[in-house]
Amino acid sequence: MRTIYENYRGFKISKEESTYNAISSDHVIFSRWQLSQVLDTVDQYVDIMDPNTSTNSEFGLPQN
Repeated sequence: MRTIYENYRGFKISKEESTYNAISSDHVIFSRWQLSQVLDTVDQYVDIMDPNTSTNSEFGLPQN
């Protein structure tokens, strides 16, 4: 296993054989074939779990 990112938005990103894994301290795990897919999945998960980090709030748009 090779570590890609030690702390990407709270996840450790690593590559094991032909898959990329994202593991959080809360034991949330994502596995994908491509690095970009696992990073996108982490981004979506973090944005859903913490609405204050969504891109809409950065531009001052109202949130429901």
